[in-house]
Amino acid sequence: MFKEEDILKMMKNLDLTREEAIQLLQDDEDDVSVELTPEQKKVAKAMSQGDRKKETTPRKRERKPDENKRELIRAFANLADDLGTCVEIVNQEREILFLYNGEKFRITLMKPRDKKEG
Repeated sequence: MFKEEDILKMMKNLDLTREEAIQLLQDDEDDVSVELTPEQKKVAKAMSQGDRKKETTPRKRERKPDENKRELIRAFANLADDLGTCVEIVNQEREILFLYNGEKFRITLMKPRDKKEG
């Protein structure tokens, strides 16, 4: 009928006699056997889920420097500088601005993530 481990668990956790634990398991089973409409099942599921506590302080994540991206940005900046233009490194891992023939240009470096197969 009921698993012995479930009965023993109820007896230990709730400090019940064997008969009380079996009766409690029987009562739980009787409650579950009632047919619910899909809407009632949805409500029952929502009510049985516990609330999770939100973090009180936001996490500060530190990104590791990407030396490859920094090196590429420096190389692009040096190339633009060799053309005799005004160069500004906006973000040392992502973006440079420069003037060429009186017009402003921006190079934005992006590194796509590899798609994981699985």
